[in-house]
Amino acid sequence: MTRFLFLPLCGALLLNGCASKTPAPTAAESEPPAATRAAPSYDSETLSDLLVAEVAAQRQSLGVTLAYYSQAARNTGDPQVISQAAQLAHYLEDHQQALALSELWLEQEPAEEEALQLAILSEIRLGNIDAASRYLDTLLGEHGGEALGRLVGQARGLDAQGNRQLVQALAQLSDRYPDQAPLWYARALWLEQEGDYAGALEADERALDLMPRHEDALLLKAQLLHKLGEEKKALRHLKKLVRKYPDARRPRITYIRMLLATGATGNAEKQLSILAEQHPQDLDLRFSLALLALEAGATNSARQELQALLSENYRPDDMHLYLGQAAEQAQDLNEAVDHYLKVQGGQAVRANVQAARLLYQLNNQDQASALMASLAGKHPELSTSLTITEAEMRSNTGNPQGALALLDRAVKAEPDNTELLYSRAMVAESIGDLTKMESDLRHVLSINPDDASALNALGYTLANRTQRLKEAYDYISRALELRPDDPAILDSMGWVLYKRGEPEAAREYLRRAYEKFPDPEVAAHYGEVLWVLGAQNQARQVWRDTLESNPDAPHIREVMEKLGARL
Repeated sequence: MTRFLFLPLCGALLLNGCASKTPAPTAAESEPPAATRAAPSYDSETLSDLLVAEVAAQRQSLGVTLAYYSQAARNTGDPQVISQAAQLAHYLEDHQQALALSELWLEQEPAEEEALQLAILSEIRLGNIDAASRYLDTLLGEHGGEALGRLVGQARGLDAQGNRQLVQALAQLSDRYPDQAPLWYARALWLEQEGDYAGALEADERALDLMPRHEDALLLKAQLLHKLGEEKKALRHLKKLVRKYPDARRPRITYIRMLLATGATGNAEKQLSILAEQHPQDLDLRFSLALLALEAGATNSARQELQALLSENYRPDDMHLYLGQAAEQAQDLNEAVDHYLKVQGGQAVRANVQAARLLYQLNNQDQASALMASLAGKHPELSTSLTITEAEMRSNTGNPQGALALLDRAVKAEPDNTELLYSRAMVAESIGDLTKMESDLRHVLSINPDDASALNALGYTLANRTQRLKEAYDYISRALELRPDDPAILDSMGWVLYKRGEPEAAREYLRRAYEKFPDPEVAAHYGEVLWVLGAQNQARQVWRDTLESNPDAPHIREVMEKLGARL
């Protein structure tokens, strides 16, 4: 939506009509500004329509509100009523109505900037570019290029489709008005949306030739240079902007983002410090910048800023949560635990679970287990999830037997809890106890025969660890009927077909699984089938792509060793 927002008429127009008495003005109010309108006077029918419109607005029935406003606008010819109706029509994306009302508004006030803007936007949304350009002529004649710049700025408030329509239409007008920088800027935005970054940069340069201090165009130039792979030029451009306009926020924030994106964390931290010093009272800005630094790996700067905000008692729970994350990034796990344990409110469970996870990593199992038990006591509705999460913690820190013991106790208390049974089956499989795994999964299926996860897990394990391929195929087929696009099940089907000696049939399932979820195990399966089918270069490429993001992926290394493959 745009900045044209509906404002209640009862306060803006009907102050005299909405109250039985009008308070006497104070001395300071007794002389109204010259531009202030006299309070409007309406007949009873119009007043009734406007009050009905107000009630409908309060009930969020804005369509009804628009109908009554539009009628009142036409009956009264009052520019204030017309403007409210026109803006509401635009807000509701009733472009034909918005155009008609803006035209009515212009009959009363031919040079009104917002009326001209609404007329231009409505004609554009209706696809009438020539008509829009006629109103644009009037806008330029009455208000100059600055008004055009404000119009182009409306693109920020529109939805994606509206944005594209607006910038496309305005871009088309740049040839008619070659001396208007905002139109060249709009053309640059349009070409950027179309993926023509070089053309966009050329149009943006035209805008800057005409208006060298056009801030949006200056920032767009850096963005386009970055997209064209000219990172050094983009950074030099932003550095010049920051030096030229040292107190401007947007150029420095853009510079910081690009420094972080290009890995120049040292320079980014310096700029973050400058911005924080320039705006010490803007705590929200400082917090946003700290999170930006944290996300980009500028951990020291993030920790310093978060700690400073905490000392000012700014959102302490959030500060402790993110300080915990920052400490984790710095591998200071004890400090991370301390911060997580101080989080209160809605984030407390999440923070405490992470604290327990880190305590397990620090081999402080007793404290971790006590913490998880305390959470389960405080949140009994989460007891199953917390038990499964703790079992995962124990398995991940090399204690699957401890995970199994924890799940054994939980299953004993709730023998038909399918989530606990499934979790215990996965732990049993990880230690090679296929009997226990199969028993638990069959129990799950006796309770819910359509549990696709259990069907898939049982089928895949039988295919991968036994010769019971017929059973495996049947289980996986049932799972695939239930979830035909699940990449894990597609992978299982491909793998069981391969194990049954059907590599051609397997390839299509594994290709689909890999395209949806290219994790190392799926990549290992897909690559192996490709290799066996003679598509060895394609197999190498699949493995190579996977190792780029997962250099230590054991599944890839194992299959390559088994096949004697080399990258």
